[in-house]
Amino acid sequence: MDRRDHRPDRPDGAGADRQAVPARRPARSGSARARDRGSPGVSRARVLDLAGFAAYFVLAAVLGRLTVLDGASLALLWPAAGVAAAWFAVTGWNRWLIVDGVVLLACSWLINDLTGVSTSLSLGLALGTLAQVLLFGLLISRWCPSMWGFGEEPPPGVQSLRDLGYLMAAVFLSTTVASLIGPTSILFEADGEWGGLVTWVLRNAAAVLAIFPLSLLARNTARAPRGQRGLGGLGAGGTVEAVLLALCTAGLVWMVFLVTDGLPLPFVVVVTCVWAGTRFTSWVSDIHALAVSGAVAALTVLGHGPFDEIADIGSRELTFQTYIALVVVINLVLSVGRREALLLNQRLALSEEAAAAQATTMRTILDSMADGVTVLDQDGRLVLRNPAAATLVGTPRLDDEGRLAPDPEEISALDGRSLVGEEGLLARALSGEVIEGLDLLVRNPSVPDGRMLQVTARPIIGSDPPSTVLVFHDVTADRRERDELASFAGVVAHDLLNPLTVVEGWSEALLEPARNGVSVPPHLQVEQLERIQRAAQRMQHLINDLLAYTTARDLAIKLVRVDVVAVVEDIVRARVDAARVQSGLVPRITVAPGVPAVRAEPVLLRQVLDNLVGNAVKYVAPGVVPEVSVTGRRAEGDASMVLIEVSDNGIGIPEGHRSRVFDSFHRAHRDGGYRGTGLGLSIVKRVAERHGGTAWVRGNDATGGTTMCVTFPAAD
Repeated sequence: MDRRDHRPDRPDGAGADRQAVPARRPARSGSARARDRGSPGVSRARVLDLAGFAAYFVLAAVLGRLTVLDGASLALLWPAAGVAAAWFAVTGWNRWLIVDGVVLLACSWLINDLTGVSTSLSLGLALGTLAQVLLFGLLISRWCPSMWGFGEEPPPGVQSLRDLGYLMAAVFLSTTVASLIGPTSILFEADGEWGGLVTWVLRNAAAVLAIFPLSLLARNTARAPRGQRGLGGLGAGGTVEAVLLALCTAGLVWMVFLVTDGLPLPFVVVVTCVWAGTRFTSWVSDIHALAVSGAVAALTVLGHGPFDEIADIGSRELTFQTYIALVVVINLVLSVGRREALLLNQRLALSEEAAAAQATTMRTILDSMADGVTVLDQDGRLVLRNPAAATLVGTPRLDDEGRLAPDPEEISALDGRSLVGEEGLLARALSGEVIEGLDLLVRNPSVPDGRMLQVTARPIIGSDPPSTVLVFHDVTADRRERDELASFAGVVAHDLLNPLTVVEGWSEALLEPARNGVSVPPHLQVEQLERIQRAAQRMQHLINDLLAYTTARDLAIKLVRVDVVAVVEDIVRARVDAARVQSGLVPRITVAPGVPAVRAEPVLLRQVLDNLVGNAVKYVAPGVVPEVSVTGRRAEGDASMVLIEVSDNGIGIPEGHRSRVFDSFHRAHRDGGYRGTGLGLSIVKRVAERHGGTAWVRGNDATGGTTMCVTFPAAD
């Protein structure tokens, strides 16, 4: 009668320490699909598979029949049940199922019949084995489809305790139901007790749990590519500990079943099962359970050990099967649990590494951002801020409880809304309200020059505790540019309106007499046309300045070596020629030799020098011959820059205007009859700053005029 071998389930064909592979039904290989189609070449392979599994089953059945006790018909171990489950799991539901079933039925019946079991009982046990395998297939293909019909692509095995639960449920349910189909009536006919039926169920279930996963491992290893075959290592224990486990197990079995023969101490051996399950991979734990089961069965058959002391043969078999089932389940549960814990720890470690890498990346991004980022919790406590936030906002002011408490005099909203208080913008932002594009003025000891910031506040969805992120964008230059553009529009409209009014008025004065047929004296016509011409020239100068202003702002800079002396000399020649034609007063302009060359955009550098020389020539008292000197040298304190100075004997710049003459459209001499747009010096400073330099003005004590200073990078 069948009796299955006890071998702990193998949770993973690749070993407990391998990385988990999601449980899924592997795709059928090409050879398996071809085999199902029945091509001649593959049919031969299928026959070889059938013959191999049949031989495997016969060998397991013969070994099982060697464990039959005197006076009993059931074998203590029946590993053939586990072999049958692995056999049918490989082939699955295909056209060969009937052939496989007939071969299995014949092998089981013949082995039992040839080893002393009656023909009727052999047939009943064979039917029970076949029914168990088919029912097991129905259940496991539904609950764990990757374990059924995989052909040449075995699944990785039991991935978790959940999969193990499904496997155990499928095994015990199929074995219990199958026992009612095959051996029930015969068993009751033999002894009339339920004990024999329970023994059959426990024996066959334990055999499937032990042999089925280990068979998957063997097939998985055989199908693996060369160089990748292996059982996945020993686990945490290592070789030395594995040897100690084997020695301790052998010693305990010897002591319990030979030295203390008759004492009820078989539970002591279970300690080694706990050791194997918690320290080694699943295949080591499986083999350990098989070794313990085989040794205990052999000693019991030979008449040694506590089980042999049980007088009733049915009770002896039931007690033995319960013990073996306990050994198998302990090894199986502990090894799968260990593997699941290791895989979980591995995933956690990978998640921690990924989170740490992501945090490092985010920190790097935050630290490199020009915008300030600050994170506050729901109570207003500072959680995080990047260096840009510290630069833009300065040191935060905190209250006694560590909450952010901005000083309204240091940080204020431009629209007049309050930042503090229960109804303030900060409290509303911390409560989850989204605030977009709020302009703040920051002026505190950390930001002495003051700064305009645009802030956006948003709640961080899913944060625990609830948090709010504030993003600060420096809009100081943008707002200054906006104000300049607003002023620019006003000045342009005003300055263009005046000459246009003049042109329109004098054009009308010329047109009206012509319409009425009235002649106008020639000298009046000349005077009116000259006025129109001067107005047009003023508009032309304004437009030229606006174009120069735009060029200074937007022209792409291509730095080249520029000879400052050559550029100034060319400008001087043009200015002298123009002065001879316009006023007859020829300015005296000197250029000091040896002015260092600079690296600059030639067009922009010429604009700067032309503006400075032109202002020096223009802003002089009436009747005074302009005297201008251009000098240059390395800047003090920074030898990489060249300082260019343009000094004049002009009317000078009042002290209160010197800090503002570089502002757009600012004019220090509006009422002196000196025409201009107020853009010249603004262009000078903008160009210098775009080259990494700067511009400033100081008085010329020697002449009472002005000295304009500008710096550019040295060419060498």
